[in-house]
Amino acid sequence: MKLSIFRTRGFRRVTALAAAVCVAASAAGIGFFPEQTAFAAVIGHSTRTNTASASYQFLGTEMYTYKALQSDITRLASDYSGVTTGSIGTTADGRTIYSVTIGNQSASKKILVVGAMHGREYITTPLIMREAKDLLDRKAAGDAGLDSVSVEFIPMLNPDGVCISQSGIDGLQNSSVKQKVTDIISSWADWGLLTDQNKYTWYLNKWKNNANGVDINRNFDMPGWSSLNDLRDKPASDLYKGPSAESEAETKALVNLVNQGNFTEVVNYHAQGQCIYWKNTGLSNEVLSRDQILGKIARIDTGYQLVGGDTAAQDTTEQDGCSFKDWLDVKKGIPNITLEVGLGTSPVPETQIEEIWQQNQKLLPDLISELCGTYVFPAEESSAGGDSAASGSGASDAAGTSAGAVIGTGAPSSTGGTAAVGSVPE
Repeated sequence: MKLSIFRTRGFRRVTALAAAVCVAASAAGIGFFPEQTAFAAVIGHSTRTNTASASYQFLGTEMYTYKALQSDITRLASDYSGVTTGSIGTTADGRTIYSVTIGNQSASKKILVVGAMHGREYITTPLIMREAKDLLDRKAAGDAGLDSVSVEFIPMLNPDGVCISQSGIDGLQNSSVKQKVTDIISSWADWGLLTDQNKYTWYLNKWKNNANGVDINRNFDMPGWSSLNDLRDKPASDLYKGPSAESEAETKALVNLVNQGNFTEVVNYHAQGQCIYWKNTGLSNEVLSRDQILGKIARIDTGYQLVGGDTAAQDTTEQDGCSFKDWLDVKKGIPNITLEVGLGTSPVPETQIEEIWQQNQKLLPDLISELCGTYVFPAEESSAGGDSAASGSGASDAAGTSAGAVIGTGAPSSTGGTAAVGSVPE
């Protein structure tokens, strides 16, 4: 079935429709404009050039693209010493999945920071680039944290999905990949995507998956993968878990990186909701204790809510999840947190980037400080009665620490056994 190309004049209604539909469900997707500028403008995202931050586009408030990332990575490596850039893989549409590593690359303590696993969540990429530059600026000003810790950034794990969300099918490079996405849209014609201009536009703008229509965050090789109900059963803009576990180039690249990287902990950025996922099911108490420390620090720094709850209230599918967090917690035993930045809907408008940055700019410095054993919890934590999310789930403070005390060496003491608390991110 041939897709119709809608005229841009009708897209004035898209924003209102998207807001209404997105509250009802996350199942649908987005559409695209033949012209990127018109497309971005219609969904409420800025394409203007910020001349004040022309050297680094991630410091501006315009829509942050894959090309902007390429330019900024090159500039960052030129402006600062001790920056290593590279690739961890290549996408279906031929894009490089870039990595940026700073700090002491011989250090035993290593942090991995991942963003834009989902296409429409590209607001996380300029945030991560700001974090990298901020750490480098701190080092230049005399901060010694990076002398003992290495930080590796994957600013845009899913660049194909980002390009689809930002520019629609015209954002893709390869004709066969364009045809694949066209076929995916046609396969969901019963949603009205081929007859309703607003639905078509909304579907592509809300594109969460990669160019194969697979949700990377449901594609990790976990025991529950085969039985996971993804609500799609075929390629789509969101949720579809793929034809097999770790079938996707993006998943494989991240798995290979983690398997070879010996990371001490991982920070995974998503959007939106201003919350922190730290718990999970089936992980050891040792990993849980570290997850909790990371979650506490993130809550203090960002003000985001810690997501938790009674295990008995969790949907059973949560306990057999196949997300990156599930894989890190259970299969790899690597402490990690997932932060959902921004508020409202995804894509998060660029007007929120300054607030998101203010909320997150202390997080990595504090995590580095904690790994180095110099982090001190704020005094008010001592009267907080423990972590509210942990208390609400019946879990004790597995970290076994008192507020106001120096915390952390990156080597938690194991209490043995397996924790049975859980909540995993989308």
